[in-house]
Amino acid sequence: MTRMSFRDLPGMSALFIDYVSDWSKVRQFYRHPYTIDSIVNFGRRRLERGLPHREVLCRALADQQRTYGGSTASVDKLAAGAVAIVTGQQPGLFTGPLYSILKAITVIKLARAVTDAGLPAVPVFWAAAEDHDHEEIQWAAVLDKESALRKLRVDLSNDDTAPVGRLQFREDVAAAAAECLRTLPQSEFQADLKDILENSYRPGLSPVEAFSRMMVRLFGDWGLILADPLDPALKAVAQPVLAEVVRRNGEIRNAVLARSRAISEAGYHEQVKVDSGFTGLFAYRGKSRLPMRPDDLTADVPLSPNVLVRPVIQDTIFPTAAFVTGPAETAYLAQAGAVYETLGMDVTPFFPRISATLLEHRVARPLKKYELQFGDVFHGREFLKRRAVESVQGVDGFAKVKKQVSESIESLRSTLNAVDPTLLGALDTARQKMVYQVETLETKFVNAEARRNEVLEKQLELVCNSLFPEKKLQERMLNVTSFIARYGRGFLDRLEQAVSLETTKHQVIEI
Repeated sequence: MTRMSFRDLPGMSALFIDYVSDWSKVRQFYRHPYTIDSIVNFGRRRLERGLPHREVLCRALADQQRTYGGSTASVDKLAAGAVAIVTGQQPGLFTGPLYSILKAITVIKLARAVTDAGLPAVPVFWAAAEDHDHEEIQWAAVLDKESALRKLRVDLSNDDTAPVGRLQFREDVAAAAAECLRTLPQSEFQADLKDILENSYRPGLSPVEAFSRMMVRLFGDWGLILADPLDPALKAVAQPVLAEVVRRNGEIRNAVLARSRAISEAGYHEQVKVDSGFTGLFAYRGKSRLPMRPDDLTADVPLSPNVLVRPVIQDTIFPTAAFVTGPAETAYLAQAGAVYETLGMDVTPFFPRISATLLEHRVARPLKKYELQFGDVFHGREFLKRRAVESVQGVDGFAKVKKQVSESIESLRSTLNAVDPTLLGALDTARQKMVYQVETLETKFVNAEARRNEVLEKQLELVCNSLFPEKKLQERMLNVTSFIARYGRGFLDRLEQAVSLETTKHQVIEI
């Protein structure tokens, strides 16, 4: 396994990097470190406060697991007094990008580690049913038979700004599942994948139920609880806190604005943009979920939290000992801490999810053949092409010519300076132009050699599509079906064993 600093990955915020690499630098924005000891101590204090609605919670969760076709064993442990290790994500098509899979594995491993440390814990996956960004969840990206990147889509558009938990898949979800199976390579694992997709993603089901059904099929044996926050029983538990957010909204707004300023003054960018119109709440009006402005505030309508208030609601419903978060979440939770503190709640430890890239043997081979490193993919296709051609052709001749040209032109400097010093600028310009011409010729050579070498082109396409599709981290783009089709569900067991809860680096896992 290779590990890579988050500083060397694209798109990582400075706040998240400092959180995972030097927590003391950002401790003013986060109450607790994310060590196992800290989580266990927090969890024990959480249990001391009690959970009067535990029976209501567990009854609702048990009903949900049965609906999804899962076991209630972990719910029984929760009912017996266990704490919850919680994570969450939007319910993407066919579970969405791999980060949902990595969150599930992290929360499962962390719950096990906390239990081993003496505090019974269960893993919980909160499906973000109240999110209304349907465009974000209506696609899945896979590598087809030829390892080209293919996006599968369904239509979840609606006239209302409805929460995704209230939407239903149309007939096109069955066509998308069939297209997924046709697109992926044929293997002995196709029948199992077909069964998973067809029994999870069906017309008439909500994205939340479909997502939860598939996650139960993948992780139910590991004790993962799937939670739908739109369940009426859970909404009822959350209602008093939402009403308190309305009542103390001015205080919350001022606290969040002050925290946002402090984050900026510390040299970090504001993670979630907030202004004087911030309330942290949405209201359900008919089928729509609409943002509330300060002048609209009332507890007389059904309410829904935004991203900065949702963690407080989550920790009201569950006896949370830790919240497993992605890089962007970890960063914006620095602002959410102000909501906790205003309401007099202790901020939960935020445990960064495992970040990983899956490196297949068929992808590792061209990396080794062309003497490429994993991090090279972030420099782009042309960089990889040049490095690959250099490794098989040896284009050091161009470097020699550039050096000779520079030295030859430079040898004229003293002569020109003796006659007319103003000619030295022309000499520098001439050298730059001649070196540029050689570099242009070198680029044309590299491209011509790459075109001539069809195998090289195909292998570089495989590397880019697999490791950095559309110039995004693999975990933010590829869908788990690409790997199930090729390696079966057993690859999840191997992945769970291979990845580490040590979260200060990105992990490259060979499968």
